[in-house]
Amino acid sequence: MATIDDIGRGPETPADPDPGTDRDVLAALLEVHRRLDLADQLQVLAEVAVSWAAAEAAFAFAPEDDRQVLVPVASVRARGSADVTGARVRVGDVKQWIQDGEPAARAGDLLSGLVPVSSFVLPVRGEGADPVALLAVVGARDTGEDLRRLRSLVALARRAIENASQVRAIRELVIKDDTTECFNRRYFEEFLAEEMSRASRFHAPLSLIFFDMDGLKQVNSLLGHAMGSRALFEVSVRVRGKVRRFDKLFRFGGDEFCIVLPETEWHGALEVAERVRVAIAGKPFLADHLGERGGVKMTASFGVASFPLHARTKAELLERADWAMQRIKSGVKNSIAIAEIVEEGHGS
Repeated sequence: MATIDDIGRGPETPADPDPGTDRDVLAALLEVHRRLDLADQLQVLAEVAVSWAAAEAAFAFAPEDDRQVLVPVASVRARGSADVTGARVRVGDVKQWIQDGEPAARAGDLLSGLVPVSSFVLPVRGEGADPVALLAVVGARDTGEDLRRLRSLVALARRAIENASQVRAIRELVIKDDTTECFNRRYFEEFLAEEMSRASRFHAPLSLIFFDMDGLKQVNSLLGHAMGSRALFEVSVRVRGKVRRFDKLFRFGGDEFCIVLPETEWHGALEVAERVRVAIAGKPFLADHLGERGGVKMTASFGVASFPLHARTKAELLERADWAMQRIKSGVKNSIAIAEIVEEGHGS
């Protein structure tokens, strides 16, 4: 039985291949180097793994937004084989797994039983010691030569993987909001346009939740803007814990936020909005910073709009969700409003 030491932590392979390197390995390595996106590189590795080992499937996992969880970003799968689409693997578990030198047959345990125990997992590293991704191979024929070639490719690809990881890190700096660590307005415009185009092309629903914090101005006035910024960060943390990994939270500006929910009807978005509303209103903010004062209570006002029920364009979707939110903001607050249904025959 191969071990993790055998397939993932063996002797260091130099970044530049030696003259005797297998031609197939060199060809695959060139394909990896041609990609600057980590997910694209992992897709190449997954395709190569299935081809070389005659495997049923291969899945590649990379860090989610918070970098504490690995999620599937690439896959090659035959019909009827294992599906790990919803799998989430904690980075801490991966590090412990590698440190313990668990046998490859324990890959099923690491992936929460979503793949057969006969599967094996290769850590994919950049220049550092810690893996930046995982490559899981399911139903491969059991030959040492296949593992050797795949291990050689993964080791030789470290420089390319490191470059892609750095590109990803730089992009995250550009699209993240410094105060809240959720996504920023610039990326919101890009992401919503892409999702609207996809929803229109595949006739899929898309929902938008627009919410505005109630009372943040008073926090800024009484406690200072530093505390107000800290409260916004706490809002972001609470909200991100209540949405799916496919949904994205954006700071729209000031104390306004948007949540984009792909493939979600209005009633699903309403359920998410209610979870978020309760998470915000449920307990005081800044409790760790205000000591005996016990924190401050804050609520939020929400508007929900969905494509194509309430809007047919990106601008309309944002406008309708904003209008719905304003109805709550100017009235009861701490509640949710749904946009009005678009009239039949409305232009697209």
